[in-house]
Amino acid sequence: MKLQKTAALAVGAFLSTAVVAPQIAFVHGKAKHKDQHATVTVDGNGYHPATLNLKGGKPVHLTFVSKGKGCANAVSIPSLKKTFNLKPGQKKEIVFTPKKGQTVAFACSMNMFKGKAVAK
Repeated sequence: MKLQKTAALAVGAFLSTAVVAPQIAFVHGKAKHKDQHATVTVDGNGYHPATLNLKGGKPVHLTFVSKGKGCANAVSIPSLKKTFNLKPGQKKEIVFTPKKGQTVAFACSMNMFKGKAVAK
């Protein structure tokens, strides 16, 4: 019985830490590969999350996923010299390694919707 209570408490503690802020995401690397993985959802209201917090010096696999129509589907990342258009339902992954202190900004083609990845 004591083992069951301990297991239940451990599961509850794990689930209570699974809350994610709606506009800021903290990206963590997988222990096996040491790469970071993040997903940005693109819709008619912009980029979600709009701010990603990354670790500098570690590769990032950043995936943009389109969930609708709008100018946010035309993504421009000037510092990485990347520009691409997404169709609804389409995904696009880019891989880069940010330097500590670097901010990688992205925006729609009209510069109405903006986001950024900040390496700490």
